[in-house]
Amino acid sequence: MKLLLNGQDKGEYLVRRQDDGDFLLREQDLKSVGLLLPDGAATVLEREEYRPLRALPGMGYSFNEKTLTLELAAASTLLPKQQFDFQRRWSPGVYFPKDTGGFFNYGVTYTAGNSFSFESLEVASELGVRWSDYLFFSSSSYTHQPSEDRFVRQMTNVTYDARPSMQRVILGDFQVPSSGTIGTGVLLGGISFSKVYRIDPYFLYYPTARFSGEVSSPSSAEIYLDGTRIRTEKLLPGEYDFRNIWYFGGKRDVTVVLRDPFGREERISQPYYFTDTLLREGLHEYSYNLGFRREDFGVESNRYGPPAFSAFHNYGASDSLTVGFRGEGDKEFANLGPQASYRSDRAGQFSVSLAGSVDKGNGAGGVAAFSHQYQDRRLGTRLLLIGQSRDFATFGGGNPADRVRYLAGAGASYGTGSAGFLSLDYAVRGKQKGPDLRVASARYTKNFLGSLNLQLSFTNTRERESANTFFAGLTYYPWTDTSLSASYRGTEDTNTYTVQAQKNQPVGEGWGYRLTAAKTDAQPASVTSVNPFVQYNAKRGIVSAEYSGDFPDSGNSRESYRLSAAGGVAYVGGVFGLSRPVTDSFGLVTVDNLAGVRVYQNNQEIGRTDARGRVLVPDMGSYVENQISIADKDVPMDYSLAEINRLVSPPLRSGSVIRFDARKYQAITGKLFARVDGESRPVEYHEILMEAEGKELSFPTGKGGEFYLENLPPGTYPASFEYKGRECVVVLKVPESGETIIDLGGIACE
Repeated sequence: MKLLLNGQDKGEYLVRRQDDGDFLLREQDLKSVGLLLPDGAATVLEREEYRPLRALPGMGYSFNEKTLTLELAAASTLLPKQQFDFQRRWSPGVYFPKDTGGFFNYGVTYTAGNSFSFESLEVASELGVRWSDYLFFSSSSYTHQPSEDRFVRQMTNVTYDARPSMQRVILGDFQVPSSGTIGTGVLLGGISFSKVYRIDPYFLYYPTARFSGEVSSPSSAEIYLDGTRIRTEKLLPGEYDFRNIWYFGGKRDVTVVLRDPFGREERISQPYYFTDTLLREGLHEYSYNLGFRREDFGVESNRYGPPAFSAFHNYGASDSLTVGFRGEGDKEFANLGPQASYRSDRAGQFSVSLAGSVDKGNGAGGVAAFSHQYQDRRLGTRLLLIGQSRDFATFGGGNPADRVRYLAGAGASYGTGSAGFLSLDYAVRGKQKGPDLRVASARYTKNFLGSLNLQLSFTNTRERESANTFFAGLTYYPWTDTSLSASYRGTEDTNTYTVQAQKNQPVGEGWGYRLTAAKTDAQPASVTSVNPFVQYNAKRGIVSAEYSGDFPDSGNSRESYRLSAAGGVAYVGGVFGLSRPVTDSFGLVTVDNLAGVRVYQNNQEIGRTDARGRVLVPDMGSYVENQISIADKDVPMDYSLAEINRLVSPPLRSGSVIRFDARKYQAITGKLFARVDGESRPVEYHEILMEAEGKELSFPTGKGGEFYLENLPPGTYPASFEYKGRECVVVLKVPESGETIIDLGGIACE
C-alpha cells in the first residue's frame, strides 16, 4: 500500500489487513518512516515483528481501498522532536596551530620642544615566547631626560590557557579582573586562576532564546528578530525546537511564522531580553587571585606590597538569575559580599550587590549597590544607586573623609534611524565631606545620507559653582577610511573651534594621517593650535611624526616635535623576520619559494612574499577565525595550488606557520620497450607498477609504449610489468630539471 504519514508521502510498504479492520505493519517499516514506537508486545509473523496500529497510543488511521492508500495520523508523542540549533559554529577546516615561536617589540620616541631643544627619549619593549599552551611575557620601558634616566620593568608573567575547558592560569604580574559594580581593580604579583569564556568566541555562555511547538503536517518556519528574518527551516510533522537564538543585547521580539502546504499561516511571537552579563543555567564564571600588591607600577620595577587576594564566583541558577559572591583584601582589611543579577524579558536587567568590610584602623563598614538597565530598538533606560558607609574599606581607599557617601545616576535615551538619537543623564556624587557633585547632560546624534554625522551635547556641572558646556560637531565620511570634521565647544569663558581631517591607518602597508587646527578664545588671550600627525606602516616597521604648536596672541608660543619608530622581530618555524609591532598573534605565510605572491588577511592585502616565498602577518586575532588567502593569479601557470584560502585560529599572542603548498607542474614522459630475442618491441596498453615516495602507484602505457607521469620528484624509481607471461623490471631515472616536460626517452628491459 501507499503510506501517508500526517499528509506526507512515505512510499509503498507491505501491510497486513486484519479481518477486524486493523492493520499490521513491520516494526522496521514504522521506524523507517520516522515513528517512535512505545514499549509493547509485537506480533511475530514469518519471523518478523509487526505492530497493530490500534495498539499504538496516539495513532489514527484510515484506508482508501480504491487507491490502496493507508493514511496515518500520528500524535507528536510518536514523532521525533526536530531540533534546530542557532549557535555559531567553527567553520569547517579551521586550523588550530600550536607552533613554538616568539616575538620582540620595540618602540622609540624622541621628543623635542621649542627650537628643537631635547626633552626626552623613550624606549619601550615587549618580549614574548610561546610554547604549546604556555606564553612567557615580559615588558619594560626606558626614559632618558635631561634630569634623569629611568629603566622600569613592567609586566612579567607566564600564562597557561586550557582551550577545551576555557580556563586560564597566570603566574607573575597580572591585572585582577573586575569583580562587579563595587569591586576595585588591583595589580598583583602572584597566581591567578580564572574561567575565561572568550577563549572560545563561539561558545554561548549567556542566556539565549528558545522556541518549541509542534505541527501536524509538513510546514515551513521563518524565524524573525524584530521583524528581520534570520532563518528559514522546513519542518516535518511533529515537535520542533529552535534553540540558542542569540543577539547582542536588549529586548527583542522573537517571532516564528509557520506555513502549512495549504498556505495557512500561524504567527507566534514572544519578547526576549538578551544580555551577555548573565550566565546560562548551570554555568560558572570565576576568578581567584592571590599574590602581593604591585606598588608604584610604571615607576618602580620590583616594589611589592603586602599579601593580597581578590576573587569572585558567579553561577547561572537559571537563564534568568545569576548569583555569586566577590571579595578582596590584604593584611589590613577585607571585604566580602553576595551579588545577583536578574533578567526580565519585559523589564530588562536588575543587579544587586552587598558587601561588608573589616579594617584594622577604621573598624567595620558596608556598601549596597542596585542597578537597572533596559534597552530595546528605540528606548533605553539606566539607573544606578550606591550607598557606602564612611568606613567601608577597599583597595586604594585613601582617607575615609574623602570617600564617596553615595552615588546616584539615571538616564534615558530614545531614537530612530530617521529622527536621530537623544540621550539624557543625571548623576549625583555625595562625598563624606564637602559639597555634592551634580552633573546633568543631554546628547543628540543624527546620521544624514549615510556619510554625515551630527553631534550635539550640553552638560551642566554643579559643585561649589555651576558650569555649562556646549558642544556641536559635524563629521563627514567621503570614503570608508577618511573623515572630515568641524566642531565647537563653549563654556562661560572659553570658546574653542576645531577642524580636522583624518585618514585611518590601513591594516597592511600604507599611510595614515591626522591634521588638526583649533582656535580657543579665552581670557587673557586667544590661542591658535595646530597638530599634524602622519604615520607610515612599512613592511618591517612603523614610523610616525607629530608636531604640536600653541600660539597665543600675546606671544610665548609652545612647540613640540615627536618622532617615533616601532617594529618587531618575530620567530616561528625556524625563521626570524622583521615586521611591524606584534600586538596580538602573528603568522608566517609560506608559498613554496615563490616570490611576489600577494597575501591577504580578511580580504585586506598584507604584503607580497619575498624571494623565499615568505611574508609575515603581524596582527592576527587570537582565538578567532583569521582568513588568510593568497592571490592565485600571482602564482606561475606551471604551479598547482592545493588551496588558496585558510582559516586559522591561533592561541594568545602566538606565532603560526601557515603553509600554502604550490607544487610545480612537471610532466615526465618516455617510451617503454621489451627486448625479445634481440628485438625491441613497444610495451603497449600495459599497466605498469612503480614505487615512489613510499607508496605504490600504477600508470598505463599507450600506443608505441608511451607513458606520462606528473610531479615525480628527482630520483630513481623501479617499475615492473608483465610481458608475454614473464615479469620485466625497468628503472626510471628522473633528473633534477627546471623544465616543464622531462622526456626520459626510450627505456627497455630484457
